[in-house]
Amino acid sequence: MSVCVVTPCFNEGITVIKFLKNLEKHLQQSPLEVEVAVVNDGSTDNTLELLSPFRFEAPNIRLTILDLKMNVGHQRAIKQGLLYAETTDAERIIIMDSDGEDNPAAIPALLEKDQFEVVHVVRGKRKEKLSFRFSYALYKMIFYVITGKKMNFGNYCMVGRKALTTILENQYVHFAAFLQNQRLTRSYIQSDRGKRIDGKSKMNFEKLIYHAFMSLVENAQSLLMIFFKIFVVLSIVLVFILGYIIYHKVFSGKAILGWASTLSIGLINLALVSFGFFVLGLLLLNIFKRHTHTPEEKIYNIIDKI
Repeated sequence: MSVCVVTPCFNEGITVIKFLKNLEKHLQQSPLEVEVAVVNDGSTDNTLELLSPFRFEAPNIRLTILDLKMNVGHQRAIKQGLLYAETTDAERIIIMDSDGEDNPAAIPALLEKDQFEVVHVVRGKRKEKLSFRFSYALYKMIFYVITGKKMNFGNYCMVGRKALTTILENQYVHFAAFLQNQRLTRSYIQSDRGKRIDGKSKMNFEKLIYHAFMSLVENAQSLLMIFFKIFVVLSIVLVFILGYIIYHKVFSGKAILGWASTLSIGLINLALVSFGFFVLGLLLLNIFKRHTHTPEEKIYNIIDKI
């Protein structure tokens, strides 16, 4: 079985070299033929200069450098790497980050589950600040409440050729959430997150919020159902309040309290807003779905293949 490791990088400098050497330590004894496709996402530092002369010492591992014509962001860089992986003979493709947080020690366990189309690496302990861990835990809780699914893994995974075809035939904005929604055979392994090789995490609070929004975009239908459920609940409550007002106005002859009218108007507004979000969301989702099968253009140059 041959394997292709896809790893995007942006301004990693010496970090990506240390990552490749660490990757080699865990793969050099493997009987498999391994190709490592490093996707240089338009780095503006010396990343490319350091990558170009790099050589794996292990005879079973070779390096391919994909130099993107422009910076496209982490998610699209993964897609470019997968477009290249499709052109190889690799039966299994492993996606992982090149900053050291995705531990290569988990790869042997991944390869043992080659009967599945998708194998996710569930995040164990992570070496981050308490504030980041709290924010991430809050995000996972909100994601579960909205979607009913656990988001306890990231991009680090292994996919087969069938899953690869599914990925390339669709567009996504959040790779992990997109892959989670596909009807493919899957399994999980757990691995503790490593510490970034250079000690500086690129995932700050602002980027975490953006990342969380993108995962919810991939689950737009679940998010829309939240607004629809709010609309239904508000409508039911509104019917009871209107019934209360009509009863006292027509049958009891009692004066209607001011709170009833005020609450009714407020509920009507909230119901209309919720329903408006639901309808607008359906329209946007329909537009998005029409573009999900647009083929991704290859924008990489193969500048080194060893």
